[in-house]
Amino acid sequence: MRVRDLDVTSLYSFGILPALLTLLLLVVIAIFYLGLKKDGGDLKDSRYEAGNPPKYDARVRYGMQYLGFFIIFASFEPIVLIFLLLSSASSYYANKIFFLVLLGSALLIPILFVSLKISEKKEEWMWD
Repeated sequence: MRVRDLDVTSLYSFGILPALLTLLLLVVIAIFYLGLKKDGGDLKDSRYEAGNPPKYDARVRYGMQYLGFFIIFASFEPIVLIFLLLSSASSYYANKIFFLVLLGSALLIPILFVSLKISEKKEEWMWD
């Protein structure tokens, strides 16, 4: 396949649009990072509630009961993104990649079941 055989839709779907969206995301992150700089001391950054002196053990950085939901999101979000990109692509690319997406989805089904089981066991993640 030569470069001249590519149509504008596939070039836009797989080249220009993802590059522009990535650039936009980086600009928004930079704006928020520079605009929302926090000022405060070491107590504000410590792992204790409201920066008070510790009475008990430090709080955890994130709740482990959400680990299952994070696994679900992290494993299935790329599949949805690929489907969205394929929806606007030419039929040539869609037919070639569709099998790989189906195979990837089939491999992620066990991950879905394991992560759902993890998220149902909330009592194992209690820290008190």
